Amino acid sequence: MSGGRARSFRLGDRSELLVEHLLAGIAFTTRVPRQEDIGIDFMCSLITGSHGAGLLKAGPFFSVQAKSTAEAVVYEKPHELEWIMHQENPLLICVADRAASAMDVYSTWNLICAVQRGWQGQAPANCIRLCPGEIPTEWPGVRDNPDGSQDVLLGKPIIRVTHDQVFDENSTEEIADVLERWVAIDRENIVNRHAGMNWVVGFRAYETGKRPEGAHGGVFYWHPQNLQKCTTNLGRSATALWNVLKSLPEQTAVQEPWKTGMPRLKELLLWMRQLDPNLGVFMQSLDN
Repeated sequence: MSGGRARSFRLGDRSELLVEHLLAGIAFTTRVPRQEDIGIDFMCSLITGSHGAGLLKAGPFFSVQAKSTAEAVVYEKPHELEWIMHQENPLLICVADRAASAMDVYSTWNLICAVQRGWQGQAPANCIRLCPGEIPTEWPGVRDNPDGSQDVLLGKPIIRVTHDQVFDENSTEEIADVLERWVAIDRENIVNRHAGMNWVVGFRAYETGKRPEGAHGGVFYWHPQNLQKCTTNLGRSATALWNVLKSLPEQTAVQEPWKTGMPRLKELLLWMRQLDPNLGVFMQSLDN
């Protein structure tokens, strides 16, 4: 449009600029060019401190989608669903509050629960909505709707970031400490999924602006198509445990539970070696 720009576009632009400004106080932030925008507005590396050397350390990586309002983010077309179901980095939703020069930050950690389970455990959802600010009544906060869609209830913000805070070093360190914990647990779940370990862990309770602590919740998903991957992971984990135990001082091996467990672990490994002969080269002293 020559000589003007739609008001709604301009408001969205200003929200993105506000989010970028606030993010820059806590993370190394790279804006995604509009021509390359596929649903991510910013790529970020959390600033984790100077460590007394005057150097800002680059920390965990995450992506951000900036929003003007807390309305649900909807993925419905086949290519949209394919994209949101296969995120490889923690995704944060940042909702700008222009009037207060602030933003509310939401974690999408439980998105992976919707993806792993599918709609009522039967099939992939035909629509996924990320719902900032909607408080779940049941953990982990995934609602299956009668029409085959899923709502991922993101709950309250994990943190609120204001203009004044990003110019105060103590505040930015506190914000980074909160975000680091949320990004870490999301990253763990994503990595586990890609490794074929379909466990998902999350925080059962948290307070906005505070580092989440306390009891975790856990969900396990399984499917017959995962048989080969589960077999592979069992063999690798058992081999790693065997090698770790063999490298410990000899007195450790004669203590419980390892005294009882080592013969059983060896029996398992002998069986696993039949299933995957390539594991044999990594099993230290198994035949001794």
